[in-house]
Amino acid sequence: LARFLHQHSPRATGPFVAVNCAAIPEHLLESTLFGHEKGAFTGASQSFVGKFEQAQGGTLLLDEISEMPLQLQAKLLRVLQERELERLGSQRAIRLDIRVISTSNRHIEEEVAAGRFREDLYFRLNVFPVSIPPLRERKEDILPLAKAFLSGTGHAWSLSADAAHCLTAHAWDGNIRELQNVMQRACVLASGGVIHAADLMLANKENKISALRSGAETVQSDIRSLERQHILDTLSSVGGVKKLAAQRLGISERTLRYKLQRYRMDDTEETALPSSALTPPDSSLSH
Repeated sequence: LARFLHQHSPRATGPFVAVNCAAIPEHLLESTLFGHEKGAFTGASQSFVGKFEQAQGGTLLLDEISEMPLQLQAKLLRVLQERELERLGSQRAIRLDIRVISTSNRHIEEEVAAGRFREDLYFRLNVFPVSIPPLRERKEDILPLAKAFLSGTGHAWSLSADAAHCLTAHAWDGNIRELQNVMQRACVLASGGVIHAADLMLANKENKISALRSGAETVQSDIRSLERQHILDTLSSVGGVKKLAAQRLGISERTLRYKLQRYRMDDTEETALPSSALTPPDSSLSH
């Protein structure tokens, strides 16, 4: 959307510069945005033109601005208010002629209330707010976007009816990025120029959770089975003496007795506990 605004504005012939505020280390973000002079800090072997200057005459996108540290927010506010900046290590003011667009995947009002975002900066930026609903709330955009991603591959692809239904029924928790990745994957798997539902490899959230739960239950069952067999084998190797078995297993006698009792309750299959395990506890052993 930021690129669209830039391309359909009088600044379209100027540069479009995007900065991901979350991806740049905090100690480098100020220099990245405002630039620096040679010798401004250790390692500054030459002057650097920051993103603001690079965007002169065009558009600067401050993506994920809510990730910007509070100290830098104060400096950004001054630059936006005065429409000029000073590079790090310089006292010369540089006038700016740029459009600034900022984005966030958080509710900025909540960030302000929590003290993580400056209120004065929020009001300075909030000239013309645009809310972009998640993809699942604008299903009419899903197929046009999917086809646009396919057209960008350089090959002639078409969507089958089942693939189209699968795309519109999906929740798209990852929004546009998830859709783009799914279409790229489908192009790898599909053949014959037609993308079918199976090529998308999509599953709804309920199926994914069910599969994960089923897999976890299987693993837990296998672990319990292995533990049971190990305990019974150890018990058998010491002639059914629970005290020795507990010592070898590294558990207390009380824990061993509890597990054996549980096995007796659960043991409805062919394998039965050794007779030594089924005998009453030795009264000489402590509980």
